[in-house]
Amino acid sequence: MQQDELRDLLRRYANGNCTPQEKRFLEDLILRHPIAGDWDWNSEEERVLMGIRIKQAVDGRRSTQKHARMKIRWYSWIAAASLVILGAGVIWRLVYPDTDDSRQPLVINESVLGSTSDIVLTLADGRTVKLDEQSPETIASIEGTTIRRNADGLVYEVDDRYMQPGSVGENNIRTPNGKRINLKLPDGTAVWMNTASSLTYPVAFVGKERHVELTGEAYFEVAKDNSKPFKVMANGTEILVTGTHFNISAYPTDGTVTTTLFEGGLNVRKGRREVVLTPGYQAITSVQSEKIEQLQGKLEQVMAWKNGYFVFDDMDVVSVMRSVARWYDIRITVEGKMPAKRFGGTFPISADLDELLTDLELVGKMKLERNGKEVHIMW
Repeated sequence: MQQDELRDLLRRYANGNCTPQEKRFLEDLILRHPIAGDWDWNSEEERVLMGIRIKQAVDGRRSTQKHARMKIRWYSWIAAASLVILGAGVIWRLVYPDTDDSRQPLVINESVLGSTSDIVLTLADGRTVKLDEQSPETIASIEGTTIRRNADGLVYEVDDRYMQPGSVGENNIRTPNGKRINLKLPDGTAVWMNTASSLTYPVAFVGKERHVELTGEAYFEVAKDNSKPFKVMANGTEILVTGTHFNISAYPTDGTVTTTLFEGGLNVRKGRREVVLTPGYQAITSVQSEKIEQLQGKLEQVMAWKNGYFVFDDMDVVSVMRSVARWYDIRITVEGKMPAKRFGGTFPISADLDELLTDLELVGKMKLERNGKEVHIMW
């Protein structure tokens, strides 16, 4: 098959326009050997999503070929300049020499304080709605705004006649550990909220700018409106855009805010410092200072949660376990000396916790003991 033909097949696969025979041909091709090439994608986001879609399909193909209790051990990644999809282990490791690190045993607890098992929407008048209990119909009407829930998440329908500057209240939506939600803000901006996150936003965007506040993690596709810039405040960091796709991770326990740009452009400000991001790059700001670090982003890792995966790419033990604790709502105690090991791999977040812990135990040469919501790590 010529490169042009393969490029066309990949595009039709991404758009869901392949015939069953073409779909199977492409998946079989990827299962046998890697595909690599300098593909002309419309955007960095499209390239990343292409790899994830093929990974999910091949993941399903391989799982049907094995016994139901066997692990699926493979992963795919997308190189910075080209699409690279490989069959390999779902969890792999990069092990560096153990060091006698001076850190004391620590506890990793990412549980949201006061959280329930429900996603909670707090309306401008103080009412709260547990969204998991709602049917996909009208949730509430307030201040000229109707809030509905459909297959895509929450949708706001605003009657502009009721909207006057200074008279608009705010809504807040909180996701507990292990839950995510999608919503469309009153201006049409699409937001995907990760687990253990909170977003505060007005019932309608009036005035000269659109302003929201985030704790935790969310992916934004901002509706374009050059006359009314969109601003996100996250743990003291200000992200200013006019229309773009980007991800913000601002969990309090991380001590940093990481903003990753996929499409468009934005400014990241912390105190008196500011950087301008271009697609494929991220800004990491410190919560405790005005320090801003700009570097090339690991886009497949950043996008993973939105597409239902953990992706651990050269991550230290604590960072890996924070992600696990956050999703599964568990408390992890790390005992003994902390070796300088780093992990990598992919794993579906829908998987059973014990299965994930077993894989981490095997590749990390560590002992994990679970007692309900308590997990102890020993070296």
